[in-house]
Amino acid sequence: MRRIIFAVCFTSCLLSAGCGSITNRENETSLTAAAEAITEATTKTELITETSAEAAELTSITVPDPETQSGTDRDVPTIEQARELICALNMMERLAGGGLQYDAETVCTVNETAYYKVTDTDFANTKDIRCYEEKYLTQDMISERYSYIVDGDTPIYTDADDGLYMKDSAKGFYLFSDANPNIEKTFEEGYSILAEYDNFGKKETVDIRIVNVNGTWKICGISFGL
Repeated sequence: MRRIIFAVCFTSCLLSAGCGSITNRENETSLTAAAEAITEATTKTELITETSAEAAELTSITVPDPETQSGTDRDVPTIEQARELICALNMMERLAGGGLQYDAETVCTVNETAYYKVTDTDFANTKDIRCYEEKYLTQDMISERYSYIVDGDTPIYTDADDGLYMKDSAKGFYLFSDANPNIEKTFEEGYSILAEYDNFGKKETVDIRIVNVNGTWKICGISFGL
């Protein structure tokens, strides 16, 4: 009987020791898992922090303002700008040469000069012409070559109550091709646009000199027969 009791007690001790070991192992496993979770969370936090810092750094990049750049690229006229200026010069030559269409039956007299009602719709009045001149030409260019278009005692164009009028002053004019303009640096203040034109069957080149006035390219001079 004593042996049976001893065996039972011994078995109970073994079971108690075993359960204690199991409990310890479970605790160790739980602590290890918790430590790994904390490490993983810390790593993720660091990654998120680094990513956020990189994103903040990227979003804080300042794009240079073209108006304040010191490089020369922005100061070179583009082909599109050159073509626009050639078309503007063609219009100015057309205006100067009396090339607009008019109604010869509708007449008004200014300073003893007959003016006829313009039927073209490009310009409604002399103010429109002035605005067009000032958009594409320097003031010196207007004064030297085109002052007689809307200024003086007998300009080519004048205003009346019913619209724009012009005197019969057709004298012909050149038209310059904008197909293949060449842009060259020919003087310190600006550039030259070289364009072809037809001079009574002979192909010649015009030098259209341009300068940048407050960010806008304007024509400041022309030379024919190059």
